[in-house]
Amino acid sequence: MEADEQRFTSNMAENKQLLSERMYHTEDLMMNDIEGQNGEGQITICHLTGLANEEMLRQVYAFYPDHVSLLRTVTSESEIRTISEAAKELASGNTVLLYHNKQYGISIDTLSVQLRSVEEPVSEAAVKGARSGFTESFRNNLALIRYHCPSPDLKIEFKDAGVVTRTTMAVISIGGLTNPALLEEVHRRLQEIPVDIIPGDNTVEEWIVDNRGTLLPLIETTERPDRVVAALLEGRIAIIIQGSPFALMLPYVFLQAFQVSEDYAWNYYIGSSIRFMRLMCAFIGALLPGFYVATVTFHHELVPTSLLQSIASAREPVPFPAVIESFAMMIAFEIMREAGVRMPKQVGQAVSIVGALILGQAAVQAGIVSPIMVIVAALTGIATFTLPSTAINYVIRIIQFGITFMASVLGYVGIVAAVIMLMTYLASLRSFGVPYLSPAAPFDFEQLADIVIRRPSTFNNKRPGLFHPLRRRRFREGTRR
Repeated sequence: MEADEQRFTSNMAENKQLLSERMYHTEDLMMNDIEGQNGEGQITICHLTGLANEEMLRQVYAFYPDHVSLLRTVTSESEIRTISEAAKELASGNTVLLYHNKQYGISIDTLSVQLRSVEEPVSEAAVKGARSGFTESFRNNLALIRYHCPSPDLKIEFKDAGVVTRTTMAVISIGGLTNPALLEEVHRRLQEIPVDIIPGDNTVEEWIVDNRGTLLPLIETTERPDRVVAALLEGRIAIIIQGSPFALMLPYVFLQAFQVSEDYAWNYYIGSSIRFMRLMCAFIGALLPGFYVATVTFHHELVPTSLLQSIASAREPVPFPAVIESFAMMIAFEIMREAGVRMPKQVGQAVSIVGALILGQAAVQAGIVSPIMVIVAALTGIATFTLPSTAINYVIRIIQFGITFMASVLGYVGIVAAVIMLMTYLASLRSFGVPYLSPAAPFDFEQLADIVIRRPSTFNNKRPGLFHPLRRRRFREGTRR
């Protein structure tokens, strides 16, 4: 039997040796012996320096057993019987008590690590609505979800992954609402993750998605507990990973990328207008550079004469074809945007905006690009900023290069061909068995209406059927609408 499968024996010295070997004799492992009371004999208190709460440890050493009894009533406690279980508890920041002449130990929750407090999410800022966001604290994230969904139906299941680290994850669902087949499939995929360590949510996402080679996100991520609760109430499943400030939500369809929980914090006319604007901005971000290149290169007859003369005079000093001009401006815009993100917050925004203005003005004066191209690039970039999903934002920005290239080769026909190929590819994707273009393909008018506009809450009496929830109705029978 291997050391990490070895059960505790009645010999204290042997237990300490096996545990030390399982921890590879790490020097931050403290094993201190104290004399127990009430006939308990010698007791060894084991913990890792820096992870266990110092105040609790001082109480254990100074006042055992009274304070240990108190700690065991106010904190999480579990009985452990193997060396591997003890090693895992120590690595998680817990304190392990080993007893003389007893073949088991006790783990007490004493984890204390300095983490940031609950703050407003940086990547998902909201004008109106909840402001709390997840942190790197696993327990805090679960507590935030419990706070936003104070229901006894909320179900949390713990799962470990990672051969070396055994990172803890929480699979969250709503009992009696989430489809059991979907929940079982999620557990199966998580169980099959073979990596040594789980550094973050993206590792889990890449291993459990239906298609690992796609550019599109097949699982939604969020920093907002209110969005997680909204997803759970649709019959979806959330995954919280220890050490990550993001939650994974699945299944996920493409059109959900244009929805945010803030839509429901406003009047439904305002929410619908903003949601429809996001859809339009996605089309502008993906297609506008291609339309400009196709129009300037192939389809002059479709442009009013006065506008065509203005474009021609502006492009006269430019020595490059429209496609090269377009690519140059889009790449320059992406560089400035990335520089603004990576620089310190105080100067990043100013550098990106001022830099883009100076660069655009200098390029026009040098005759490298035309003024109309600067306008197209700026409008395209600003349109993509309206997209709430960062992953979809990056995808749109990559897609625009492909569509622009097709437009430079075949004009409007190339744009149509590129869009058809893109839609065909999107229709072929699945997220845990759910078609990625649902409810547009397969078509479902009732559900699609709530994607394009924000339906009034009083009419939103059915949950999306995409995720096969056990209960479709949101309202009780006989509720007045």
